[in-house]
Amino acid sequence: MPEAIEILKAEHRVFRRFLDLFELELAAFEAGRSPRYELLEMLLDYFTSFPDEWHHRKEDLIYDVLVTRSDLARPALDDLRADHERLAAGARQFGEHISELRQGSDLPMEVIVETGAVYTRLLRRHMVKEDNVFFPMAERQLTLEDWRDVEYAIQASCEDPDLRTRLDRIDSVARAIEAIMLNEGA
Repeated sequence: MPEAIEILKAEHRVFRRFLDLFELELAAFEAGRSPRYELLEMLLDYFTSFPDEWHHRKEDLIYDVLVTRSDLARPALDDLRADHERLAAGARQFGEHISELRQGSDLPMEVIVETGAVYTRLLRRHMVKEDNVFFPMAERQLTLEDWRDVEYAIQASCEDPDLRTRLDRIDSVARAIEAIMLNEGA
């Protein structure tokens, strides 16, 4: 398996673990309890920052090569790029609801829970399609030279000091979330 795919799948595993934690906080809302707002904000920060700054960038590199290699790729995968936009909007909307709530809004809990649940379902469905359709298609269609070019582009991106600073911040958010999970035995 190409290293880029291995890394993307590992990132999906992190997303799934973080989504499990996110769903626990949604359950607190649903049960009428107060969630851990600081944790929710860290999760939302991760869900909005990491995909846009890094994860989707790598997927897009693979996608751009794949559509030149396979006539079937574009119709089979076009919705994935649209999902990226819907996911970003869904996470932002949930974050806005949390901000409004923390500022004293009387936004119904059902609205908050449903917004979070819609986001969670979309992200889980999206990752399943990537894991089961996009990644295998890329593995079959891209050449060794294509994978070398993708890896080179990823490495070249890492040399951008501004990106590195943003990724370091996102890594610290992920470590803080992981620490909470470790302390709770999650």
